[in-house]
Amino acid sequence: MYGLSYFYWFIYGTNLDLPAVLGKLVGLGYEIGRATYRGGLVHLEPLPDGSAAKRVYEDGVVQIFADLNKGALGVYAESYNLVNRGVADLSRALAELSAPEPPRAELHISFGFSGNDCRSEKLVLAGEDFVKTGLVLVSGKPQGGEGIYILITPAGDGRYITYIVIGGGWQYTISRLKRAGDLINSLLAFFNCK
Repeated sequence: MYGLSYFYWFIYGTNLDLPAVLGKLVGLGYEIGRATYRGGLVHLEPLPDGSAAKRVYEDGVVQIFADLNKGALGVYAESYNLVNRGVADLSRALAELSAPEPPRAELHISFGFSGNDCRSEKLVLAGEDFVKTGLVLVSGKPQGGEGIYILITPAGDGRYITYIVIGGGWQYTISRLKRAGDLINSLLAFFNCK
């Protein structure tokens, strides 16, 4: 696998007290952007990398992003352990502010891999030869409900790009984060020919 990244969103759908959240993250060792209120609305001057906050750990960087229009905070990292640390840090900051669990959470995982699609098939359309390859898998109702959406797209020369979205209530999504490695390993075993 290459280019593995995790993005975990806390989606409130309402205005968040971003200055207070960032203040709590400072206490947890994060460098933060500048968030202020102007005319009753939150204004964010992000860090140079575009994040609202970031922390450098010994094994990588955790970034916190803010989507003020959606009332959402996102944790981005390039490893499972780092995204877990970031989610724990942000959860702690929100708990210290007595914020409730977000009504919706989403985990986005993307990565590339080299492989061979066991389920590819040849088709002829309008006299042209095609190969049907890649996958779209859906479990539950990932758009608006609880579920998982998986897309594997060919990128040429036996390379594939994978995008996984796990969405739903907080408990549903956080429990799937804990099993993300199992899902990825099962998916690759199912897709690749031996």
